Order: sequence, then structure tokens, then C-alpha cells
Amino acid sequence: MKNIICFLVLIVLANVQVAYAFDDNRQGFLIGLGVGYHNIDIDFKYNGSNIASQSENGIATSFKIGGGFTNQFLLYYVRNSSWYNAPYYDGFTTSDITYTIGLTGIGATYYLSPTSPSVYFLGAIGAGDISAPFESGAKPDTGSAFMIGGGYEASKHIQYELTLLTTNIDSQDDSQLKLETSSIQATINYMWY
Repeated sequence: MKNIICFLVLIVLANVQVAYAFDDNRQGFLIGLGVGYHNIDIDFKYNGSNIASQSENGIATSFKIGGGFTNQFLLYYVRNSSWYNAPYYDGFTTSDITYTIGLTGIGATYYLSPTSPSVYFLGAIGAGDISAPFESGAKPDTGSAFMIGGGYEASKHIQYELTLLTTNIDSQDDSQLKLETSSIQATINYMWY
């Protein structure tokens, strides 16, 4: 899946005219960064039955790189993540560790207006993962993910975004254990174009 995503990103970047980057038009090369807040619901399923659920909140992050084919349609590589702290029991002690659940894939945005201010809609599909990035030896679990949402570009480059990110992740340790998550993310984004 990651090879397919990398291939699609290369195709997008090859078709985007980099010479038109950072000229205040959405058409051409773009990079976006965002940060905000999320609330995530996690369902732990074993053999298809729900065995536990939890709800957490924390920091949401967003990264986009790609290009605009027009001033209204963008296609890009996207990484959206929901970060949170939760207890972890290692068999002897319990401690809080930081987890991240996210999507890495291909996204698209459609703006209703070719110039700001504008309402926009977005969607993305790709690989989903959960990991504990600050813990040594922790291996991520992977699966599939998709995201839908919308936002408002209040002025050039400044965007307020609300997304629903869902994942379906398989455990590497037990093939019968699956995680299904849904995260509502509210972010403020800055898009260089």
C-alpha cells in the first residue's frame, strides 16, 4: 500500500508546475501544516465482538504536500494524526504513554470559490496506523483509513478545518484483535501555495 501511495505522490508532483509555487494561487505546488484538537473513540474487537471501548482527546496534526491542478481542485499526500495519552500496563506497572492514530495516504480538496474566502470539502484514503512513537521497541499496527471533512479558508493561506478520520487496524500480535477508531479533528491550518 505504501508503495502505491508513493507512486501516486510522484505522479502528482511530476504533473504540478513547481515554477508556480508560492505565488498566492492554489494552482501549483503546495505544502500545508495544521494543529488542533481531537476527540477519538476506540473500539477493541476480538473475533468480531466488541470487548472494550475508550474515548480520548488530545492534539490533532495535519501535513499535506502536493499540488493544485486548478485554483479549486487540489491533490496531495496527507498525514493526519490524533495524539493522546493513555495508561499502559506492562505486567508489572501502569504508566501513561503517548499514542498516535493516523492516516497516511492520498487526499483531495475542492474549494467552492477559486479565491479566498472560500468553503471547501476534502477526502482522503490510505493506510491507517496506531503506534507509541516515543517508546523504544514499540511496533506499529496497521490497517486501512479514510477521512472526510470540510473547512473554511478565511483569508489566503489560513484555513479552519473539521474532519472525521476513521481507521480499521489489525493487531500484529493477535490476528483476531482489531481496533476500529473514529476521530473528530478540529484544526487550524496554514497552506503555502
